[in-house]
Amino acid sequence: MESAERLSTIQELQDKVQAQQQQLLMKDAQLQRQAEEIRQLRARPTQIPIDDLVHVERIDIDSLSGGYDDNRDGRPDGIRVYLRLYDQFNGRMRATGTAEVRLLDLSQPAERQVVGQITLDKDQLSDCWYGALLTSEHYTISVPWKDASNPPLSQPITVLVSFSDLLSGRTFDAQRVVTVVPE
Repeated sequence: MESAERLSTIQELQDKVQAQQQQLLMKDAQLQRQAEEIRQLRARPTQIPIDDLVHVERIDIDSLSGGYDDNRDGRPDGIRVYLRLYDQFNGRMRATGTAEVRLLDLSQPAERQVVGQITLDKDQLSDCWYGALLTSEHYTISVPWKDASNPPLSQPITVLVSFSDLLSGRTFDAQRVVTVVPE
């Protein structure tokens, strides 16, 4: 009986080895297919001019940008910026990139002019996208005050946006003066 158990165990192990060899063969075939796809993709022309692709041509800060009050205490928590990107055909578009937004109170001395600032990487900016059928397509970026205990309540705020397009490597800038009145 002991030899029958050994033969059974040996057979089970041989079956496992054979199944693993079959899996390895399938993985090798998959790797070969993927390597061929990579070779084909690399063979495509890589010097396509950016002007032949749909690309960001300019950016704009929408006039609806202004103060927001998320905690509903009657005091603005910062500025909500509605950023629009336009392609070379003047159509609104979504693009992969990074953005930096600075809020300036130009009535203050230079060292105290920055009253809010945020930098968004490509993933964070992607989360700010808003677009639906028959609506305005834009990025909604909320920039809190640098010093929430001392917000600039009565002055107009200058919003500076710098968007870096990952496709072209170009950077686009926009500026708009907004009021601090919450939405």
